[in-house]
Amino acid sequence: MIGHLPRPTARRQAGVLSVAALVAAGLVLVTLSACDDSPTAPTTCTLTIAPSSLSFASAGGAGTVGITASDGSCPWTATSSASWVTVSGATSGTGSGSVAYAVAANPTTMTRTATLTIDGQAHAISQQGQTPPDCTYALAPTGASFGDDGGPGSFDVAAPAGCPWTATSSQPWVVVTGGSPGSGDGSVTFDVAENNEVTDRTAAIIVADQVFSIQQSAEAVACSFSVAPVTFTPCMPGGLLTTTVTASSPTCAWTVSTNVPWLTLATGASGMGTGSIQFNVGSNYDAPRDGLVMVRWDTPTQGQNVQVQQAGCVYAVTQSSFAFAATGGASMFDVLQQSIPNSCGGALQDRCIWSATSTVPWIVVTTSMPRQGDDRVSFTVQSNATGSTRVGTIVVRDQVVQITQSG
Repeated sequence: MIGHLPRPTARRQAGVLSVAALVAAGLVLVTLSACDDSPTAPTTCTLTIAPSSLSFASAGGAGTVGITASDGSCPWTATSSASWVTVSGATSGTGSGSVAYAVAANPTTMTRTATLTIDGQAHAISQQGQTPPDCTYALAPTGASFGDDGGPGSFDVAAPAGCPWTATSSQPWVVVTGGSPGSGDGSVTFDVAENNEVTDRTAAIIVADQVFSIQQSAEAVACSFSVAPVTFTPCMPGGLLTTTVTASSPTCAWTVSTNVPWLTLATGASGMGTGSIQFNVGSNYDAPRDGLVMVRWDTPTQGQNVQVQQAGCVYAVTQSSFAFAATGGASMFDVLQQSIPNSCGGALQDRCIWSATSTVPWIVVTTSMPRQGDDRVSFTVQSNATGSTRVGTIVVRDQVVQITQSG
C-alpha cells in the first residue's frame, strides 16, 4: 500500500505560486518586447540616367552621363563593357550625380559600340572608324536649324566610289531614318523630335570624319508678368527705390526705362524672369512732380508703369519789391516755405531747402546760403554812380524780388 505524500506547506505553496507568477510575467515582457521590435521599412531606390546614348568620331573624346536618384542614400556603380571606354571620374557613389568617361581613338575603319552600365541602366556609346586610305568625305549642307516642333531633314554625302560610311546621331532626340550605312555618294535623312524644354539644344550626325550640326530652339513659352509695387510717393530728398518684376518663366524677357531725367536706373535696362528694378530719385525742393518707370514686355505697348509722385515745396516772400536811392543801402525780407504734402515737412515743417541768389553784381546777398525752413534774407545795394535808374532781382526758387535803384 502506497502511503500518502505529504501536502506542501503554505510557505511552499506560496513559493510555487511566486515562481509561476514570475515566469508568467517574464513571458508577458518577452511578448511585449517582441511586439515593440517592429522592422524598419527599407528605402526604395530608383535611378535614371541621361542621355541614354552618345556618339563619337574616330578621334574619341569625353562624355558625361547624369544620374538622378530618388534618395540621397541610393548607391550606384558604373562599369564599361569595353576597354576603349574608361570611366575618368568616380566609378561609384550615392544619390544624384554624374559619371565622366573617356573614349579612346578608334584605330580601325569599322564603327564600334560599347555600353556604360550604371546600376542596371544602359548608356550606349558608338564610335566611327577611321577614314579608309584614299577616302575623303564631304557633307552638304554642313548643318541645319529647327524650331521647337522639330521635323525631318536631310543632307548629302560626297565620297569616292567604294568608300564606306555610317551616319550616327549624337543625341537620342535626333534619329537617322535613312541612307545609312552607305558607300560613295549618298544622302542621309533624319528626324528631329519636338523640344519641350525651355532651353535651346544642339546635336550632331557624324559621318566618317565629318560632322553635320543640328541646332534646335526651345519651346516658345507663354509669358505672364506682374510688377509690385507700382506707386511710390517719396519726400523731397532723393534716394534709391526698388520694385520687383515677377515672371512666369526664367526665359520671359522684359525691358525698363524712365520718362523723366530725374529718375535714373541703378540696374540694367533689361532682364529675364523674376527680378528687381532699382532706380534713383533725384532730390526735389521745387514744386511736386510726377514721373514713370516703364516696364515693357513683348511689345513696347504692353507692360506696367510704375508711378513716382515726389513731394515738393511752395514758397512765398514777405516783400516782392524794393526801391533804393542812388546812395544804396541794406534791407531784408522773409522767405516762407511749405512742403506738399505737409507730411514731408517734419514736426517743425522746416524741410524745404532754398537759396537766395542775386542776378546783378550791385545787389549782394549777405545771408549765408543755402537756408532751410522759414528764414530771413539780408542784402545790400551798392551806390549807383551811373546817373540812370537800374533794376535787379533776387531769386528764391520760383519767387522773384525786384529791386529798383534811382541814378
